[in-house]
Amino acid sequence: MRELETALIGAGLIARMHLEAWIGAGASVRVHSLDGRAAELAAEFGVKAVDSLEEALDGADVVDICSPTETHRDIALAAIAGGVAVVCEKPLAADVAEAEEIVGAAQEAGVPVYPAHDIRFAPAYARLHELVAEGRLGTGTVARFTVAGYHPRAWTGHASAESGGILTDQLLHGVDIAYWLFGDVVRVHALYQGDIAAPAPEGTAAVGTVVLTHAGGALSQVVCRWTPTPQPPIRVTFHVTGTDGTIVHDSDWPQEIQVSGGPAGAFGYYGESPFTSEISEFARALSGGPQPRLVAHDALAAVRITQAAARSAWTGRAVELPVKGAAA
Repeated sequence: MRELETALIGAGLIARMHLEAWIGAGASVRVHSLDGRAAELAAEFGVKAVDSLEEALDGADVVDICSPTETHRDIALAAIAGGVAVVCEKPLAADVAEAEEIVGAAQEAGVPVYPAHDIRFAPAYARLHELVAEGRLGTGTVARFTVAGYHPRAWTGHASAESGGILTDQLLHGVDIAYWLFGDVVRVHALYQGDIAAPAPEGTAAVGTVVLTHAGGALSQVVCRWTPTPQPPIRVTFHVTGTDGTIVHDSDWPQEIQVSGGPAGAFGYYGESPFTSEISEFARALSGGPQPRLVAHDALAAVRITQAAARSAWTGRAVELPVKGAAA
C-alpha cells in the first residue's frame, strides 16, 4: 500500500483517533484546524501542522474532514475541485441539499467520497451484517438499535429545530446500520425529548427514537440518548429478530454476540479499533484496492433519513421517502 499524503482537518477527539489510524496505515499526514489547535495535535503525534486549508490540500491524495458539520460542505467541495479524495466524519453535511451537492460534484469529477461511519467497522456490527446477509434470520425481520453517550461537551447540544440535534448526529449511527442491513427506507416516524439549547449544560439528557419502514419489509427502531452520567461514556446494543432466529449484542459485554436459532458464535470485540479498520479500508481503496463498505451514496442516504427523522419529530407526523430518496 502506497504512502498517502493525507490532509486532516480538525483537532478534536475524532481527529485524534483518525490521525492515529492514518499514521498506522503508513500515511504522511499534515493537520489543519479551523480553531487553531492543529499545532498542538501535530506536535503530539510528530506530524506537520499547516496554517490554511489551501496549504493542507496542496499535493494531498486525500482530505479527512473531522471539523464541525457546518464546515463539511466547503472543505469537501474545495478538495473535490482539486481532485483530492474525501473522507468525511458523519454526517456528510448539515442538510440534504449540501449532501447532494457534495455527492454530485464528486461524481462529476470522478473523486471518491468515503463517509466515516465507524460503527460499521465495529466487529459486532460487521458480524451482524454477515449473519443477516447469509439469511440466518429468515424473513420478517424486526430490529432495535440503541446508542447512549455521556453529554460532557457544550457542542453536543448545539442544535436547532432545523438541524435536528441528536436526531441528525447520534441517531445516524443506528440509522446507517439499519440501512446497511435492510436497504432503502420508505417511511420515517420519529420522536424527540430533551433540551436542544446551545450551549448545553453539562449533564444534559436527551432522547430521540425513530421507527424505519424498509422497502423490503423489515422494521427498524433506533433509540439514541445523551445521558447525564459519565459511565459508561458510550453504550451500544442491538436486538435483531427474524423468522429463523435472533441476534443480540450489548457493548457492556463486548466479547459476546448471541445467536439464537442456530449455533452461537463468540468473538472478541476488543480487537482492532473501528477507526483503525475504517481508515485502513479507505487507505487500501485509495491505493487501488477494492471499494470500501461505505461510499458516497451511503452518506447521502444517512443524511436523508436522519433529516426526515428531524422533520417527523418536529411535526409529529411520519415522513414518506421514495426509494430513490433513501438510496440514490
